Amino acid sequence: MLRFARRDAAIVALAGIGWTLLAARSAGDGPVADLFGVVAGLLVGAAAYVLHEWGHLLAGLAVGGAFGMNANTKSPFAFRFDPDANSLAQFVVMSLGGFAVTAAAIALAWGALPDGLLATRVARGAIAFLATLTFGLELPLLLLGLARGRVPREAAVQVEPGAP
Repeated sequence: MLRFARRDAAIVALAGIGWTLLAARSAGDGPVADLFGVVAGLLVGAAAYVLHEWGHLLAGLAVGGAFGMNANTKSPFAFRFDPDANSLAQFVVMSLGGFAVTAAAIALAWGALPDGLLATRVARGAIAFLATLTFGLELPLLLLGLARGRVPREAAVQVEPGAP
């Protein structure tokens, strides 16, 4: 878990530094301003993604959820939620943890990022894309689990070989 924590902390830190150094420069015209805006915005989107995943993990761990950690830090998925070792309540809390982080990212992107910057538009687009994936892929799994009254097996993200 520590390897993923370091990796993801570096992504979030890079996003903060990238935003600080590049976002305001995306207000200009030309390819350099465009490049700065795209890089800064995509870094914010990457940070939102990893924080979303940590929201799932930390919420699940808070209620005693069982997880396997991925052996490959190149994978975007740090953990595997074990559908056999967790209750429906643990699954619901784990799901809501990621949803809460996504909601916070939406609120910050539209409430705190300055209008008029390409970096803001790219960041908002990346976060909207991630929220759409959450709504389209993860919410149906939560609803399926609630309808079945048990953790859906489809909720188990497969991780690289060698992971527990």
